[in-house]
Amino acid sequence: MKTILLPLSLVAALAASAAGAQTTTAPQSTTPQTPVVAATLPNSFDRAQDPQIPTASSPNPTAAPASAPDIARAETALREVILALQSGQVDYAVFSDDLAGKLRPQAEQVGALLQQFGALKTMTHPGQPDGVDLFRVEFENQATEWVIGFDNDDQIAALLFRPAED
Repeated sequence: MKTILLPLSLVAALAASAAGAQTTTAPQSTTPQTPVVAATLPNSFDRAQDPQIPTASSPNPTAAPASAPDIARAETALREVILALQSGQVDYAVFSDDLAGKLRPQAEQVGALLQQFGALKTMTHPGQPDGVDLFRVEFENQATEWVIGFDNDDQIAALLFRPAED
């Protein structure tokens, strides 16, 4: 399965943010110390290939099922974020500080890309892998997959998207 990389460094930056990246200092050397960021994020998009990641058709019996209000909240938030990015009117208060800081310099580029996708037509929720919500979002000119997750303060702390793989 090949993931198409969007012309954004946002995906990598958001992955580090969503995984709760840790900043550590490089080992002692004769050169000045440089911060190193290390993080991992399971590939939430590849739910069908990983039996540990639940899908809508094969839920993880140990995971709490997503409730309808939680899914509705995530869908509403995602819809608002997409429309805000397309219009260039992003409310950064809905994002965690870390994610807002990474999104801010790229919002114009992401918005322009989303504008090319056309009007948002439909959203479906195929599952909730690893505590984040996965959505298939259909635009007039593009089908996409999105991951959105919230932190303990109910702010968006994870936001990733890619072209849908049919």
